[in-house]
Amino acid sequence: MTRLSAILLSALIAAAPLSAANAQDRGNRGDRGNQEFQREPRRISEAEAQGIAQSRARGARFVGSLGLRGNSYVFRFERDGQIIDISVDSRG
Repeated sequence: MTRLSAILLSALIAAAPLSAANAQDRGNRGDRGNQEFQREPRRISEAEAQGIAQSRARGARFVGSLGLRGNSYVFRFERDGQIIDISVDSRG
């Protein structure tokens, strides 16, 4: 084997994937990661949601939080003796 053919052979081996399954596996992992990211959007914090609810309540007195109900945070306010529940979507 000449030096040139040895260099060409080693370059081909280095450039080729180890196996077809390995190359396919690398591609699939990236796709799954993108799908999972698309399915689960970023959730806002309860504090951020409370700020949004207080801006919607327009001066009503904050009574408390009912926590996360499904995909929404629910906050309780009181205005003129009436209780108001305001929900804020947790997905922003």
